[in-house]
Amino acid sequence: MEPQRLGNYRLLSALPTSSVTTRVYLTCLDSNEQSQPAYVTKLMPTGGGETAELLRAQFEHEIKLLRVFNHPNIPSYHADGEENGVRYVVLDRIDGCNLATFLGHDRKQPRALSKEMAVYIMGQLANAVHYCHGFTRIDEHGKEVAAGILHRDLNPQNVLLSRDGDVMLCDFNAAKSPWLQPEHDTVDVGLKAYMAPERIIGSTPATAQSDLFSLAVMLWEILKGQRCFQAENDLKTMDAIVRFDISHSGRRVTGLSTKLSEIVRKNLDRDPGRRYISAFQMLQRLAQAPEAAAAERSRSTLAAQVAEVTKPAS
Repeated sequence: MEPQRLGNYRLLSALPTSSVTTRVYLTCLDSNEQSQPAYVTKLMPTGGGETAELLRAQFEHEIKLLRVFNHPNIPSYHADGEENGVRYVVLDRIDGCNLATFLGHDRKQPRALSKEMAVYIMGQLANAVHYCHGFTRIDEHGKEVAAGILHRDLNPQNVLLSRDGDVMLCDFNAAKSPWLQPEHDTVDVGLKAYMAPERIIGSTPATAQSDLFSLAVMLWEILKGQRCFQAENDLKTMDAIVRFDISHSGRRVTGLSTKLSEIVRKNLDRDPGRRYISAFQMLQRLAQAPEAAAAERSRSTLAAQVAEVTKPAS
């Protein structure tokens, strides 16, 4: 049986999650019975063996990252602890839905969004990814050095959209940083349909450019209203990614400005050396795209549409 209370927090109800190793609960402060459910608690049930040890180490790594992150597009950390062998972390609740649900992926009815909303959503995401990639730490000599945090699992399920129009990047369980010990790393982590081809064939480990490929897959899907890589199983999906050619006429997204078209084309290139050098470059190009002029107004439109998608069935 799952605990009802952890630390100063009361668990209210289980929330859906794509993870098979952790549970997520809607949470409120335990000090007041009328307290609003302003938090979510992610917990890892007890377990033994080598696999449990690996998962525990990866969860500890995620908690460490969440403790030090401070960015408007990443859910804020509030607390963590352990009770009766249950390790947990408490974060801000994002009242809304994930991008996969918003795009209709869960209903197998994908839809396109406006170019302006695509630029708004991707601008918020690129900003969060740029923050992670450029994160710095203090080394043993007291010097500030790059940490180079890679997300490695950028996909619509890990993007939360709020009823206020916020766009939040979540789930850092697959992330890589200097704090993750090599023996606790799993190099093939991430949803296969958003994984860069060089990671699939094993030619190079994850890089900033492989994260950019994942962002570009999401951008393509938002603009095209289709799944970019969807096959019967992971093996066929990976084969489709390795063979993917963005220059093929059936893969092009028409009606885009030159800048927005460049963002899609360059970052979906199979050669990581031809992609942008950083998430900041993607952020710059998004800001330069003509569609960006109306992108910020898309926040209110997004808020209204998220409220509609998440409205309880009558």
